[in-house]
Amino acid sequence: MRLRTLFGLIAALIVVVSVAYLYNQNVEPLNARFQLTAQTSVPVYGALLAVFLLGFVPAVTVLVTQTLKRDLAKRRERRRNREVKSLRGTFRRAIDFQADGQWGKAATELEGVLAEKPEDFATLLAYGEVLRHQGRSEEALEVHRRASVLYPRSVAVLYQLAQDYEVAGDVEVARQIRDRVLRDFPDRGLQILRRRRNAALGRREWREAGRLQERIEAMLADSGATVDLEREAGVATGLEYQVGVDHLEAERIGEAAQIFREILAGHPLFLPARIMLGEVELLRGRKDAAVEIWRQGFAETGSPVFLQRIEDHFIEIEQPVEGIETLHQLMTSADNELLPRFFLGRLYARLEMHEEALKVLASLEERIARAPGFRYLLGRLHARRGEMDRAVEALLASVTEAGIATVEYACRICRTSYPDWRDRCDVCGSWSSVDLQFEEEVLEEAGQGDWDSRTSALYHGDFERPDET
Repeated sequence: MRLRTLFGLIAALIVVVSVAYLYNQNVEPLNARFQLTAQTSVPVYGALLAVFLLGFVPAVTVLVTQTLKRDLAKRRERRRNREVKSLRGTFRRAIDFQADGQWGKAATELEGVLAEKPEDFATLLAYGEVLRHQGRSEEALEVHRRASVLYPRSVAVLYQLAQDYEVAGDVEVARQIRDRVLRDFPDRGLQILRRRRNAALGRREWREAGRLQERIEAMLADSGATVDLEREAGVATGLEYQVGVDHLEAERIGEAAQIFREILAGHPLFLPARIMLGEVELLRGRKDAAVEIWRQGFAETGSPVFLQRIEDHFIEIEQPVEGIETLHQLMTSADNELLPRFFLGRLYARLEMHEEALKVLASLEERIARAPGFRYLLGRLHARRGEMDRAVEALLASVTEAGIATVEYACRICRTSYPDWRDRCDVCGSWSSVDLQFEEEVLEEAGQGDWDSRTSALYHGDFERPDET
């Protein structure tokens, strides 16, 4: 028993005892007659009781009524909370099934929620998406149309509608819906802008992609998305570079040079801009300036791309002696002469100067841990000199280092290579997908390409420098 109940009973007992005592002490006055009219009278205690009831009953009635209403409201609230809690649980289960890829179960749960709350925003969005994944595109479209009527200012609904129409094959309507998002909601549509920018990049429409990129960056800047802006910086730089290339192709040399210099001012390691800045100097007839730009690029970045361009340049202008001298100078000035030395040997090989090429390249053999292109180049040089045993040895080493001799099987699904057959692909998990790589077109392609292209592994740093081992 609660203390409040106990105290209430004690108080009631005290009141009853007090009333009984007072009544016994005042029997005569209480039994006296109280005249209501000349002919009507009642006992005094009756009159007192009537007065008490007239004041007590209305107040008690109001109090009891309010208490009942309050109790009923609390009961209804508890019932609503239980229903809401149940619906939330059902919705969470639906989202779990959706994330788990169990679209049928997710649809069943969402249908239960919509039966109770047919206009719930989140449920309509999720239900339409689930239907679309089930291949029920028409039903998904109808659900999202209903959501668009209920919530005409929702961008999320418009995105879902666009996807529905796209899946249904009505690409034009989907495009119009996305146009509406960009038109009616100036501060939204980032996903659409990125989608269209990527499409423009695929079509190599650099100016259109640049216009879209500017809108993307402005939207990210307004929202304070610093991290996203940093991620977009590479795309913006690439687009600026492509505009410069367009200027160069249109023989607007000054404008192209200005763009390439602006790029390098902000991104000194953006190699294509430095390469193209050298091309600008070539078009101006300043060959020495072009070579100097590429030499500086190699000195600052250590990238073999600049050595490749220098070598190709002197071959193109039929001045191999200057190319040899330039590579010699780079060997003496570079912190690590391995790359210039390799390109010097390669240049000798291209000039059919086999003795000089072997002399230069032989000094690198112990320093290069793994470079199939380097071994292949040595094999070709030995073959040209008639040293077939050494040529075979070098070519076998090239094949071994490239993994060609051991990689004979591949998965048809994900193209992962294996040295031997297996019943299941370790990468994609497909059974009966690993088979022997023995296709006629592959064998034909394996014989194509000149020996220069076979050394690309070395150009891209597929070796270890002495100070990095």
